[in-house]
Formats: sequence, C-alpha cells, structure tokens
Amino acid sequence: MESGAHLSDLLKLSSRTSTFISVDVVGSTQIKTGQNEQDIIYTFLAYHKLVSDLAYAHHGEVTNITGDGMMCRFQRPEDAARLAIDLLAQLASFNKKQNHLTQPFPLRIGVHTGEVFESESLTSGQLISKTLDITAKLQQSAEANHARFSEATVSLLGEQAKQLQRVGWNAALGTNVFDYAAEGSTASGKTQKLPEPARVLIIEPDLTEISKLKKTLFGNRFDAFTVFNQAQAGLAIGAWEPHLILLSLDLAWKTGWEFLTRLRADSAMSHVPIVALSHETTGEIIQKSFTIGANGFLRKPMDEQQILKRVEMVLREFYL
Repeated sequence: MESGAHLSDLLKLSSRTSTFISVDVVGSTQIKTGQNEQDIIYTFLAYHKLVSDLAYAHHGEVTNITGDGMMCRFQRPEDAARLAIDLLAQLASFNKKQNHLTQPFPLRIGVHTGEVFESESLTSGQLISKTLDITAKLQQSAEANHARFSEATVSLLGEQAKQLQRVGWNAALGTNVFDYAAEGSTASGKTQKLPEPARVLIIEPDLTEISKLKKTLFGNRFDAFTVFNQAQAGLAIGAWEPHLILLSLDLAWKTGWEFLTRLRADSAMSHVPIVALSHETTGEIIQKSFTIGANGFLRKPMDEQQILKRVEMVLREFYL
C-alpha cells in the first residue's frame, strides 16, 4: 500500500453535521495574576462544571477542554443556542457565588454548524475540521459576555434567531455573523441572608489551629464547635446541623480523604459545604480535594484573614 494514500480508508471516516460551541475566558492570565492557587483551581473547576452541566442539560457533550477554552457539540442547533444563552444568563450568579477570584469571569462564545469527519479510531477531542476552526474564530471575534453565531446556525434556529443581532459579513470566515448579549442580571429579586450566626463544625486534631480558628470565627459572629474523633464528628453533624464544615485532611484516626469521600457519599450531607484544611498544598492535592467534593481549601498554618475570607466566600456561594 502506498505510504500516504487512502488515509480515509484506513480510518474509515464518515461525515456528520453538528453544531459546535467554543467558550473561552477573556483575559484569564490577568484574572489569575496575584491570586491564591487554591482559588484559581476551585474557580476554574467550577467554570468547567458549569459549562459541562449546561451542555449535558441541553443534550450536548463536551468534546474538548484546553486550558480556559471548552468545545461542546450538539446535534440540534437550537440546543446549542440555548446553551449559549443560558451560560451568559448564569454568569452573574457564577461570579457572585462560585468565582473565588477578585475579578469577574468574562466569557465569549462562538457557535457554528457544519460538517465534521469522524472515525472510531479518533476521539472527539481529536476531530479536525474547518467547522471547528470557524467556531473558534467566531468566539475570538466576540466581545466579553457576548456570543457570536454563524449564518449556518442562525438559518436553522427559527424563532430563536429573533434574539440575535446581525453584525455583518466576515470575509475571513466566509459567513454573515450574528451577535447575542445577555440582558441584565440573573438575580431573582428575592432578598436572602446568610444564616446568622452560621454554625461551623471544626474537625481538626491540631490544638494550635483549633485555637486560631475559634478565635477568628467567634470574633466575627460565627458559632463554632470542635470535634476530635470520628464518633464525635458523626454525632455533631447529625444533632448540631452545621452550616459549614472545616475538615482537616491530616487526621490520625481516619484519613481526611476517606472522611471527605464518606461525607460526600451521604445524600443527607450533600447540602453542607466543606472547606478542606491541609499542610500539603500542591496543585495535585488541592485539585484532588475539590474533585472529591470540597468547596474550599485552606493552607496550614492558617492566616486569620484567609480563614475569614474563605468561610464567608463558601457560605455566600451556598446560601445566597
């Protein structure tokens, strides 16, 4: 067989028309500058989860995640359009509750429908197509918190197309371009308050860290309760009903990882946020704690200002 011939025969390529969405964080390098590593990891994992959850909710799939960029695929263009609109609509809420960085997350989105070639020999993240290139370039041309649509997608949207504004012909992409910008805020208009005093359960074996935690929390109108072993922790969680748990990963009686996993497997505890505490603070450790189910992370030895900032931030995310 000739070395360069008939690649399509080797891969058994087939064509398929899909609608793709490219999402990216505008100015992510500047947003990350000067921020704590645990805040960066948590916020970007939360961003990935937001996009992924909305994609699946609208019958799509995430095909690729590269740094701050995400590519999603849909069989129906109207489902893709709903994702773009819903994602921009939820951005204000995300920045208020889940963004642990000091600057808001601005997103830009590109949406395009076209043909891609695929094969059982390729994963979705390996797809190569002009359709994907156009989708990415539409995203790059969008302003912050806007979505750009190609004419190929808009022509299939029906009533949804009325929400879009025609920008004009883009010679480089060879398509008319349409724009969408979210209107206003996602706030419901309801006034909510943090629980006061918020009950914080401390599961920590180090007396020095306990003293620091209790001093900080009591001095800022929190109600703190400390336990040292597994039996006490189980009783306190059931009877005291904490609003937040500060869980040390450095436990002698049971590893913090095992206990964190157990708490997240308990359906009755799924609504209680957990902040992990540890002397080990590599990116791998921080990401592992978030992946298992932590909602925040504090590095030991703990700084009083960081304790207060993290506790208030996680409580706002869950109760506002």
